[in-house]
Amino acid sequence: MKPYKIDPDVLHKVAQQVVSLPLDSGELLTRAVQLLADEYPDLVDPTPGRWVGSKAGGILGKVRFLYFSPREYIVIFGSPTGTQGFSGRYKHVEIHKFLVAGQIDSYDIESDDTTATTILPGDHATMEMGHARGLTIHPGSWHIEYGRGAVVTTLPFAMVDTLFLSLELESVRRSTVEFTKLLTTRFRRQLTSVRTAFGIAFGKSWTRES
Repeated sequence: MKPYKIDPDVLHKVAQQVVSLPLDSGELLTRAVQLLADEYPDLVDPTPGRWVGSKAGGILGKVRFLYFSPREYIVIFGSPTGTQGFSGRYKHVEIHKFLVAGQIDSYDIESDDTTATTILPGDHATMEMGHARGLTIHPGSWHIEYGRGAVVTTLPFAMVDTLFLSLELESVRRSTVEFTKLLTTRFRRQLTSVRTAFGIAFGKSWTRES
């Protein structure tokens, strides 16, 4: 199997670099996207798509899709007013959160622990495959989220709450549009890379020394 393209340590470094920037002016999130694009220019567009409403497991917020493939994704998620709910249980996906603003409290719903774990700006938290957590996302909290594994298996949980419980069809439509844009951009970049490689190889095959 091919190795993953995204390194969680790189995402953690990006999060730590932006935590001191102002959130209200938009500088923090804009800079975070730019740094991610600098680290992964072939994967992340420095001018990402629009914000989309998201509700999954009762957690309501805004999400911006930065990268999506069958095995990996990167999004920015947050809530200006705060939200609380269920993380979801992903048997085939590992989830990483890198907090850049605010605070997240979480707890493993099946462990013996009776106290919450607090995530603060600059922290990196990982939810292993098959685990599930209760979450309280405090007002003004924003994080970079990275998933790796069979990421397509996360889509039902991400969409069912919005579609069937909240009946928010517009958010589902916008999410679908943003997914399509990311996949189209990824396909075009791959096609350009193949054409470039083919052109170089073809050119070399016809090069002759005089």
